[in-house]
Amino acid sequence: MATDREIALEQALIAVIAAAEEAGADVQGLLSKAPGLIIGHSPYRQVEHPYVTMACQEISEAHAAVLTRKL
Repeated sequence: MATDREIALEQALIAVIAAAEEAGADVQGLLSKAPGLIIGHSPYRQVEHPYVTMACQEISEAHAAVLTRKL
């Protein structure tokens, strides 16, 4: 069962992706670049495996959620 924080973070990620898209940002570029910022020795990486893989999956799922909610 997801914690309140997990639910809030999922919603936040969906909102950030949607806001970027609505602002005209290159969302595909962002989504392509984001995993690279948490894989390897990036200064943005704060967790170890399996959380890196899980985070990449969450990014993908949040983007899918945005795509299914577009009007």
